[in-house]
Amino acid sequence: MVGIDSRNKLILDTKYICPVCSLILRDPIQLSKCGHRQCQTCLNVKQETIIKCRQCQQETLRIEVLLDQAFKIDMKSLPIDCSFCPWTGILNNYQEHIDQSHSNFKCEYCGEQFNSVIKFNLHKIFECQQLIVDCALKDFGCSERIIRIKMKDHYLTQQHQYAILKVVPQMLAQLNDRQMNIDFYQTATAGACNLATAQLEEMYEMLNILRGGVETLTNDEQRLTNEALQMQITLTTLTEELSKIKLSIEESNTLWKGVNLNQDILNQDLASLQEEINDLQCVSYDGILVWKITKFHEKM
Repeated sequence: MVGIDSRNKLILDTKYICPVCSLILRDPIQLSKCGHRQCQTCLNVKQETIIKCRQCQQETLRIEVLLDQAFKIDMKSLPIDCSFCPWTGILNNYQEHIDQSHSNFKCEYCGEQFNSVIKFNLHKIFECQQLIVDCALKDFGCSERIIRIKMKDHYLTQQHQYAILKVVPQMLAQLNDRQMNIDFYQTATAGACNLATAQLEEMYEMLNILRGGVETLTNDEQRLTNEALQMQITLTTLTEELSKIKLSIEESNTLWKGVNLNQDILNQDLASLQEEINDLQCVSYDGILVWKITKFHEKM
């Protein structure tokens, strides 16, 4: 179960909006360390020992979280515009209106139908694969909005990897601060802190591994970029050399064609001279006609 959806939730005071599900608070609880609130149901989604506030990042032990009954009573008079029809009223009457007027719900993103508003809201917030959502690291520079089903592909993008490089050192610093203050938590509750310590150590190891992996990927990316640049330079050089070779071949072909043409002309001139010589052999310059008999010995 998540918060309460309505058409006018975006214009309500932000103190009535859950920072986890971005809906109107349902059974609000208050974090004692910072005073911010969220849905009790959103708190129970993950059974964490230490709760980090989504608004200010302040940490509160689960045992120090308070159910804010006074704030819940104050919210009953909150003005509400139904998210499914033109109905308007107050929060105290909203659930009754939903039960009476809206028994079937259809997701506008994937078309799946539901028989209760709670299941419908849960589907939209956590399950619908066609819903467009913000990246979890949007506060660290990854501002792209993605269809949920394509989130795994988004994790491999350069923008998301850069955001990880920003968030990992901050998380490691926060974990170090937690370990420095662990004695204080142990005085409050030994059992809870032992579990918290184990979780912190596991998270610390995972983040160290993740940071190492990200650094390796970054180094590989830089190396591949440099290699690609070098290959591009080499390709450009080879392309220029190839152009020069092609030009040289074209010039050689042109020269060769010229030589062949000149040779043909010379052959023609030579043939003409040969004919003239043959003709001259049959002419006498003293007025006597000379007959030339070829292969005389064979004809005798």
